[in-house]
This record gives sequence, structure tokens and C-alpha cells, in this order.
Amino acid sequence: MDKDLLKDRLDTAARIRFIREKAGLTQEAFAEILGISLSGYKKIENAENQISLNGLRKLNRKLQVTTDYILLGDNVQSDTLWNQIMNCSDSDKMFLMLKLLLYFTQNKDNIFYLKDEQAHIDKAILHVMEDLKKYSKN
Repeated sequence: MDKDLLKDRLDTAARIRFIREKAGLTQEAFAEILGISLSGYKKIENAENQISLNGLRKLNRKLQVTTDYILLGDNVQSDTLWNQIMNCSDSDKMFLMLKLLLYFTQNKDNIFYLKDEQAHIDKAILHVMEDLKKYSKN
């Protein structure tokens, strides 16, 4: 196998393992998300096999992890992210600020949340925003 290809496979496997660990999931639970057997998942994590396109889609849908990050290690650049923040509504900026505040005041071990968990967090943040609006009117 080509040396660069092997390095890419090992790096991808390491990122997948990192995602699983930061989501607080066992190998069994992660295999279930991907819809594959535990032994199949272990082969992905050990770089013996590669994740399928369907698996990439499932990780994006369930954990909101981009394929660019999984395959290439690319994250959105801070300049791009800052421009996106500056061009969104004040309400969206407040939502992001509260989400970051929650992140920095909580245990940061689980940085990848399942979509259902993220929805629960987002709902709590929206509730806080509603309370802030009520308070600011008084």
C-alpha cells in the first residue's frame, strides 16, 4: 500500500475514534449508529477497512460531523466562521453565545453530541433566550 494512502487511512481512523470517544460512545454504540457490526467497526477504527459513504452520511446526520473533517481533518477556518457569525441575525448571535457559554461551563468531554441530545440543549437555550427577552422588556 502507498505510504501516503496508509497515512490517510490511519489519520481517518484516528479521527473516527476521537469522534466516538468525545461523543462518549462505546464501540458497540458507534457501530449501531453506523448500522454495521461491532467487528466491522473495529476494522474501521484499526484502519483495516474504510468507512462507507453511507456511514459518513449517518455520522453527519447523527453527530453533525462533516465529511471534510472525518476524511481530511479540515475544520472551518476561524476567519470564515467569524464572517458567518457577523452576517447572521442578532438572535442567532445570542443563540451561539449562549451555546458557547453552556459549552465552557459544562464538562467538555463530550464535544460531539447525538442529534437528539443537541436538540434538547438547543431547546433549553431557546428557553433562556425567551426569558432574557421578557426580562429586557421590564
